[in-house]
Amino acid sequence: MESKGPTEFFYGYVELRNSGLSVDMIDENAFGFDRPMGPVWKALSLASIAISGVHAWAVHRFNRRRDLLNATGTIVTVNNSYGIALAYLKMRGRLPSDVVFLAMGLTEMNPRPLVRMIYKRILPHVKLAAISRAEQQHLAAMFPRAKPHYVPFGVDHRFWIPGSRDQLGDYVLSVGNDPHRDYGTLVNAWKTEFPQLKIVTKLAVPEHTSKNIEIVAGDWTTQRLNDSELRTMVQCSRLVVIPVRETLQPSGQSACLQAMACGKAVILSDIAGLWDRKLMRSGENCILVPPGDTDALSQSIRSLLDDPDRAAMIGDAARSTVEQHFNVDIMTAAMETLCFDELPR
Repeated sequence: MESKGPTEFFYGYVELRNSGLSVDMIDENAFGFDRPMGPVWKALSLASIAISGVHAWAVHRFNRRRDLLNATGTIVTVNNSYGIALAYLKMRGRLPSDVVFLAMGLTEMNPRPLVRMIYKRILPHVKLAAISRAEQQHLAAMFPRAKPHYVPFGVDHRFWIPGSRDQLGDYVLSVGNDPHRDYGTLVNAWKTEFPQLKIVTKLAVPEHTSKNIEIVAGDWTTQRLNDSELRTMVQCSRLVVIPVRETLQPSGQSACLQAMACGKAVILSDIAGLWDRKLMRSGENCILVPPGDTDALSQSIRSLLDDPDRAAMIGDAARSTVEQHFNVDIMTAAMETLCFDELPR
């Protein structure tokens, strides 16, 4: 049954709650993070981050509301500053609750020796996890005692579904607000003979003179373009292109998997942070191109535009890949195991 809206943004929260488990979401402002920091706290926080990599303000706010934290059995965070702060409190014995820390981009910081030493000491006190195999492996190499887990990120395959091929429009779509998006390379790769390119983003796109490039304001947080409207745009596109600068983070993951779930052929930058290199197979269920390579990107776009049957075949395989490996139910099962089971450390 088709869902009314996608749920993957909450990492299994909706599905876990619907299964009957007691799951709640706590706004960060409940801990006072909306309160302005005075000059002393600003200076202290900046110094603590620079020296130790631990956000002193986050530690302080969580410590003040330990009653709220300790009222739950397991705390889940996807914020790096909050995850480190909670790990620090766990290490100090001030937090009896379990902590699941989904780290995203933590390794991009390339911690200095002192910060790395501190992280090595505090991270084994939480259940550290990543939504990319590449990032998990990098975390394991950097912090082996933390024994980081892998949670396969999955999209809501009951919402992101293929549309009718009779509704196919004559445009190519690119979506995303991630700061790693490389719209400059995409604009430079776009040829005058290509169909309309629609870029849905709130990011600044490099200036261009191409008449077949349209910028569509899109921001999930402000709902300038709602989820159903975006899904229709994906369903009616000829293919989806997600250009990303080189990064260890799984940048472009949500947009890529959403488009794949809609049965679209996706051209994606082959970044170090590709979430699963064994399952994302170029030429079968996606097309991978070197990041920043304008010529390779242009050639890949042309090849799919010139061969719609091949694009459709890749799109069908993409949908199957999401159904089998990257859907929200699989992610929820992994999160439930991570939250409620005693895992080997």
